[in-house]
Amino acid sequence: MKKWILVQTFKKMISSRKFVYTCIGVLTTLLSEKLGLNPEEVKNILISIATLVLGQGIADVAKK
Repeated sequence: MKKWILVQTFKKMISSRKFVYTCIGVLTTLLSEKLGLNPEEVKNILISIATLVLGQGIADVAKK
């Protein structure tokens, strides 16, 4: 039963745009040196991602 709950929770998480955007932000931060990004570029990417997450949150609230 616990495994089923975990699987369902994971499926719901990966289907969430906010979760995907956040994962991309984390990966961008972790891989910024390998990708050759300077701190200013990383900051701009993270601000863009935060805006997407906020906008998606507003859209989700409006749907309900």
